[in-house]
Amino acid sequence: MRGRVLGGKGTVIQTPGGTQRPRLRPYGPGLVDRTSYGAGSRRSARWAGKQGLSLLCGNIVTGEGTDDFSTAQRTLIREYRRLVGPDRPGRVAIGRVIVPFDTADAATRRRYGAYAAGRHKRTLEPQSEGRTLFAPDLVGTWEEIVGLLSADAALAEVSELLLGLPYEFERRLRADPARQRHHIAPRLGWQPRVTNSLSRW
Repeated sequence: MRGRVLGGKGTVIQTPGGTQRPRLRPYGPGLVDRTSYGAGSRRSARWAGKQGLSLLCGNIVTGEGTDDFSTAQRTLIREYRRLVGPDRPGRVAIGRVIVPFDTADAATRRRYGAYAAGRHKRTLEPQSEGRTLFAPDLVGTWEEIVGLLSADAALAEVSELLLGLPYEFERRLRADPARQRHHIAPRLGWQPRVTNSLSRW
């Protein structure tokens, strides 16, 4: 991504134009500054920091020294910040799964509630030998979801928030991203930018 030659000195490729050293083509200046690395462990966060990439953390982390999701994620973010160079962008984003109720009818609300309840047990303790920790889904009205996000300690550590909707839901049952932007983002301090990303604040 930085335009450097790939491989060792003897690494070459044969092209119609002759023998060439391999590079990523076309080269995009600044691409590395716009690239985030998804990290769920301290090891991967350290790697992202050392490489100067931005960091993306989702709703799954490895429980290293704690059974608490928020503590584990904040530690991961701080480890990244300790290592990323002062000359790098060092953007950090976290993702959360939301299930808004406001525009749902009674049957859909029951379906949403059952879906979230079925996934809640996994958030109560580390899962598997890898000690995987899951963040709870944020379920409820827009106001309730905003309240849950406001209480999310990891949110204070980051510059970007990505709100995801469950992949399992049919498209017609998913919330309109514009509603997320209107109902949630301004209450969390979001200010519009000239960007195509609806989840950036």
